[in-house]
Amino acid sequence: METTRRLSSDDLPVVKGRVYHLDLAPEELAQDIVVVGDPDRVPLLADELLLGREVDRCHRGFRTITGVARETGLRVSFVTSGIGAPSTEIVLNELAALNEINLRTMTRKASFAPLHVVRVGTSGGLAPATPVGTLVITDISIGLDNTGLFYDIPAPDESCLYLEREAKRVLDAAAPAGARFAGAIVPYAARADRELVAILHEQAEVLQILHRRGITVSSAGFFAEQGRGVARTRPTVAGLLDAIGGIDTGAVGLAMENMEMEAGFLLHFLGGLGYRAAVVCVVINKRATGELMVDYRQQVLDGARLALGAFRRLRR
Repeated sequence: METTRRLSSDDLPVVKGRVYHLDLAPEELAQDIVVVGDPDRVPLLADELLLGREVDRCHRGFRTITGVARETGLRVSFVTSGIGAPSTEIVLNELAALNEINLRTMTRKASFAPLHVVRVGTSGGLAPATPVGTLVITDISIGLDNTGLFYDIPAPDESCLYLEREAKRVLDAAAPAGARFAGAIVPYAARADRELVAILHEQAEVLQILHRRGITVSSAGFFAEQGRGVARTRPTVAGLLDAIGGIDTGAVGLAMENMEMEAGFLLHFLGGLGYRAAVVCVVINKRATGELMVDYRQQVLDGARLALGAFRRLRR
């Protein structure tokens, strides 16, 4: 690993010893991190799960609170990712930089411990048999955004390669004749840390929390990217939800469980860095039936508690 090359301020903007977007200094970030999309969810989790606030920072819409978890006694940071892969890419790069880069010399440290990161969020359900309110623990993600394509990270295994091929096949087949961007969507698959997934599953079983393990699709946005026909334009992929639901996962042995917007890049990028990452998302709506869960606060708290318990297990 190269440690001598000095990064420029153009590579990594640093202001008064803090990374620019998160406005954090290295000592203000814990090794154990829960990432959430909504900045308002950060103080909610902090109030419920921390003994107090050691750090409370908000900059450019990104909220971070660091403190000691009440139930585990371990230091943890709750961090906003924002919505979608582009915002998540900024946040995860700055988290990695805080862990790996000496911000005084702007060079990479000779050694550093891997971060433990769990995304806790909300999602739409894809599996007919999975009810709203279920926590989905992601085994494999399929990213439909192009953010991950800018990071040339090898596929983790043959199951991920298989899902990439199947997703590409069904999306290409669903593109209308003459669609300008037909064939341009290139899915990429990533795997959550296997031990972390197993721990999250075991804890959910013990606590009798309604949950499933499966495959999560990460879309590039909310509307056409998830098959919503609101704009007065035709979509590149007709019947996107049906196409995604039609992916043959037989070789993998997991169901297509849910769709959201951050898991794909998070698992791809952090896995490529050798960090331990996982995703837990509550299913709050099912488009096929029109079901919508309005109050999912308890399920989000359950997901965060699973994450904190998993962090404790990793340290044994």
